[in-house]
Amino acid sequence: MTSSSLRGAGHQHQCGGRPGPARVNGRGIRMTQQDTGTVLEQIIEGVREDLEERRARVGLPQLQRAAAAQGPALDAEAALRGSDPTSVQVIAEVKRSSPSKGALAQITDPAALAASYERGGASAISVLTERRRFGGSLEDLDAVRGAVGIPVLRKDFVVDEYQVWEARAHGADLVLLIVAALDDAQLAHLLQLTHHLGMHALVETHTEAEIDRAVAAGARIIGVNTRNLKTLDVDVHTFGRLAPRLPREAVLVAESGVAGEDQIRLYAGHGANAVLAGEALVTAEDPSQRISRFREVGALARGEFLAGATPPAAQAEYAAQQAADGGEPAVGDESLRHAPGPYFGDFGGRWMPESLVAALDELTETFEKARTDEQFLEEFKTLSREYSGRPSLLTETGRFGAELGVRIFLKREDLNHTGSHKINNVLGQALLARRMGKTRLIAETGAGQHGVATATAAALFGMECCIYMGEEDTRRQALNVARMQLLGAEVVAVKNGSRTLKDAINEALRDWVASVDTTHYLLGTAAGPHPFPAMVRYFHEQIGEEARAQILEQTGRLPDAVTACVGGGSNAIGIFHGFLDDASVELYGNEAGGDGVSTGRHAATISLGRPGVLHGAKTFLMQDTDGQTVESHSISAGLDYPAVGPEHSYLHSIGRVKYEAVTDEQAMDAFRLLCRTEGIIPAIESAHALAGAREVASRWVEELGPEAAAEKIIVVSLSGRGDKDVATAAEWFDMLPDDSHEERMAQKGEKL
Repeated sequence: MTSSSLRGAGHQHQCGGRPGPARVNGRGIRMTQQDTGTVLEQIIEGVREDLEERRARVGLPQLQRAAAAQGPALDAEAALRGSDPTSVQVIAEVKRSSPSKGALAQITDPAALAASYERGGASAISVLTERRRFGGSLEDLDAVRGAVGIPVLRKDFVVDEYQVWEARAHGADLVLLIVAALDDAQLAHLLQLTHHLGMHALVETHTEAEIDRAVAAGARIIGVNTRNLKTLDVDVHTFGRLAPRLPREAVLVAESGVAGEDQIRLYAGHGANAVLAGEALVTAEDPSQRISRFREVGALARGEFLAGATPPAAQAEYAAQQAADGGEPAVGDESLRHAPGPYFGDFGGRWMPESLVAALDELTETFEKARTDEQFLEEFKTLSREYSGRPSLLTETGRFGAELGVRIFLKREDLNHTGSHKINNVLGQALLARRMGKTRLIAETGAGQHGVATATAAALFGMECCIYMGEEDTRRQALNVARMQLLGAEVVAVKNGSRTLKDAINEALRDWVASVDTTHYLLGTAAGPHPFPAMVRYFHEQIGEEARAQILEQTGRLPDAVTACVGGGSNAIGIFHGFLDDASVELYGNEAGGDGVSTGRHAATISLGRPGVLHGAKTFLMQDTDGQTVESHSISAGLDYPAVGPEHSYLHSIGRVKYEAVTDEQAMDAFRLLCRTEGIIPAIESAHALAGAREVASRWVEELGPEAAAEKIIVVSLSGRGDKDVATAAEWFDMLPDDSHEERMAQKGEKL
């Protein structure tokens, strides 16, 4: 019987709700699904539906005959234990996508990929066969089995003995059994069946209690998944924390979180016999070479572990820092990530008129439901990937970095559709607005990038759009005004107050009060009343999560520092979020120093402001002795704001992020340097982060010396591109003909 005759239907569709009633399998054993938590539970429900479709096409007796026709299974336990006690084996995974990252790689020839893994020294191949979230298939399993001579793991969410027979019928030598998805009776039965068929099982755990259950069931290969399948969060230190609980006679496998050599050293240094790696391999230029390198560094670290050094000497400095900090920033034992609001320490809240309370309540409820709704999350990920172009690149700047004396990597949000990070939040909020039945979007904008992104989303979703923009900003950002109008938006020039971003927000709030039934206010920064600060950050968290994974992939370690410009602070909170719990990474927010903080013409809100309330939240605020908001100034329209997001105020108050002012002159010098060394024209807002990196690098060169500083790494959030700022830059650098139209337009902006 051929494997093709065994392939069942696998239609891809979304599902939700609670798991069905208890099931009785073909041998009369009651199969009850564990209460596993939102993400894992929903995945398993889809797995069960697909399983029933395949069972209807291919009965269990037919599978059993096909399994019997297969040759003996390869000895996966021996392969993963290895002949040398100091060796570390690699389980290399064929993986197209994941629920946490979306699409990872276009794998057109899984057999060829698996063969390259084997050439690199992989001890086993893991093949995802779950279709809905991972894009896998039994066809992939067949292809890989026919291409390699080492053990093959069928990686799926096994909840029924049919899947074990199915794995053997398709030539698998090893199956994955997730303790969190099975009760004790199921686990024991499926493990016994696996051994009866001559196969082995990788029994996956995530807690001490699950390890105890695995041992009690008789598991011989025990994995620790550092990803929590209930939340999809990864903590690479999970393996080290659980290692003392693991039985030394078992084969110990570390799963998830492998971005580079650092994680291999960490896992092997705590005694792992094998490491399962997927994303780091399918995205590698040369996966064969990467596996070979993983085995080399793993063997060194495991050798140190066997000699009594835990963690390995190569990780001693990093581990000492983690131990000193309890694995977290110095503010305490709790993670700083995913802070829910409405308050961040003493900052935040919802200081708004009664007329908007109902709208804010509706938005809060809609957002909280959407963030746990798989259909919403999938649509947001699809739009982010296929419409705005995520993930954005992380680019090392050889010549710019050499000028600064350190290694500089740019997180290229300027390459997103519409030219900045703003599209991330806009797509998310537009989806929420549609859920609430709103037909009109309004927004404020300073530099125009948020306005352009909002107008783009309105055009995409067929909504009316009105953008409020300070009159002075419309002059210095005339190009973006035209872009918004081309996209069908009405642009209202605000003539009140300083005629900049603060006043645009005021007018947008007035509009919202009058039109709340049909209108959603798409606030563009991580400021304002709850839920906006937490919600805007949520949609921008992908910046930091991508950057963290990318820098580990490219350099094998975390950066020494991250810099980002801060006005309201949306791009900064997005990129900081990925590194908040990494105590070894310094975080710098670069505020607009304008003409200099001593001149009074600046927007250095945290550097010189004090707590107050503006636009519905308590935060640091530029104010006079009577508590009245004072006008801000910056050459950058997007940073020309007298307040800052409340989460930034909190991170400043606990010392996790350092906020430093960058003058107009420093920013423009960095702007020109990047243009002339890398051929990249940044937004002037982003140039503040480049200048901030320059200052950090200068201190390192002075303190450490050029040779040591050259090994330092800074990741800079390049939040937007600079085509909108060309006229301002040309005027600043005196490149425009005297009395030209462009010079007059630029001068009007410079009068700020």
